[in-house]
Amino acid sequence: MGQPDQVNAGAQLSAMLRQWWQSEVPVRKQGSVVTQLKARGIETTQPTLSRYLDPATPQIARQEVVRALHTIFARPPEELPAALALWERATSEREADNRLRTTPRTGSAPSAGTTAAAPAAGEERAAGPGPRGMRYALVAAAVLLAAAGTLWLTTPWKSTHTLDDKVSATAQPPGAAASQAPGKLGVCKDEACIGLEPNYTVCRTDAITASVDADTEILVELRYSPTCRAAWAKIKGTNPGDVAQIRDLDGRTRKRTQISGSDTHTTMLPASRPQDVTACAVLATRTVCATIPTNART
Repeated sequence: MGQPDQVNAGAQLSAMLRQWWQSEVPVRKQGSVVTQLKARGIETTQPTLSRYLDPATPQIARQEVVRALHTIFARPPEELPAALALWERATSEREADNRLRTTPRTGSAPSAGTTAAAPAAGEERAAGPGPRGMRYALVAAAVLLAAAGTLWLTTPWKSTHTLDDKVSATAQPPGAAASQAPGKLGVCKDEACIGLEPNYTVCRTDAITASVDADTEILVELRYSPTCRAAWAKIKGTNPGDVAQIRDLDGRTRKRTQISGSDTHTTMLPASRPQDVTACAVLATRTVCATIPTNART
């Protein structure tokens, strides 16, 4: 699967499943979800489900679990193909990673039927068995480490793998499935962005605040990415139990219930322009929406 800080399809799938789980009000206990899965003939445990729902250390959910969770949480029909596409990519990435781990390195051992050349007179095998060979290997390793340390200290260092690495949005045609190279932000556009976590995609890199609310206590932002042609709702100054919501002109909705802290945001909806969607905060006593256009601030 890769390291927890590596952006990949497995993390995107976990983020989508977690959003399904958190979209309910109130959020049901994971033990209850496990019971419903078992009622459908799917054996799992609460710790395993927890890993399915954790983008930080994702474990790829089985396909039958993805389908069952889509039904249990009563998600819109169009979200199931998006989730299954992520599942396909995540399993393909895992299989490719496993192949790399198990492929033997060329030249790592002599071929069958051959005999290693004997050392010249007076020579010893540096990697041969015995205390003396081990000492030579340790000394050689220490010399290499010292040389590498000197090179690192004398060479200007520049990060080539950061969370803000950008992937060209033109690499995929409109409507193509979201994709990414290992360690990069995912790429999506239009319908391919529905239900995806913006922080795992290039959509976050050019996002603007297209509109805000007029409330004096909380802040509601409509976040919009021109590159992805997708939008999401972001709320601040809110309380656990409050809900971030975005809705388009066709009535499609993305919601996320705030679990802790004072802010949260939804996953994305496709939008040709910011005016095609509305971002709101659904509070215990009122609903506040972002209706005031901004000067497209980042």
